[in-house]
Amino acid sequence: MKKLVSAATAVALSIGFAGAASAQVVNQQVDINANVASKCGISAQQTSITLGDLTDANAKVRSAVTQEIATALNNARIIGFCNAPNSQVEVERAVLARVGATGSGLTDGGFSQFVRYNLDASIDGLALDSTSTEGPSTVANRFGGHISLSSTATHLQFAQAASNGLAVASSSGSTPTATNWTARTDRRLAAGNYTGFVNVILTPGA
Repeated sequence: MKKLVSAATAVALSIGFAGAASAQVVNQQVDINANVASKCGISAQQTSITLGDLTDANAKVRSAVTQEIATALNNARIIGFCNAPNSQVEVERAVLARVGATGSGLTDGGFSQFVRYNLDASIDGLALDSTSTEGPSTVANRFGGHISLSSTATHLQFAQAASNGLAVASSSGSTPTATNWTARTDRRLAAGNYTGFVNVILTPGA
């Protein structure tokens, strides 16, 4: 009897293993398709900066003004990005204008009411645009791939422009952001408060 039971068990085990060996593994892959749109973005930790007196003891524009503006902008930690190649970058600078000035000419006594300065902009060594030229620059490479505030590699960096970067009394520009302001190196500045701005415009690449 024991021999018969053992034989039956062996047959059952043999059938079980045969069934396992003949099982088939099947699968169906479902592909996922998506996209990332071409985008640019920009933020700043400060949206206002304040300078001191723009002039020396003779009421002439100080030579260090452009660099002081650049340093203040760098300290504002402006972070920009464009995630596609061939994006456009334009850095506009509005001349510093005396509050209450009308037109773009000299005021009574022959004093200038405007200060021209120009800036070059870059990010992590990649040149972006200069306010000494009209219109935007096309930037071939992507830029701003990480968002760290602690790394200067993520920040737009500003410096005195290589072309007409020195701050100078000026007049006769067509608009505050135009590049056609005439230098008035022989003029003093009229007293008052002066305002201007730097505006960074990013347009995504195709």
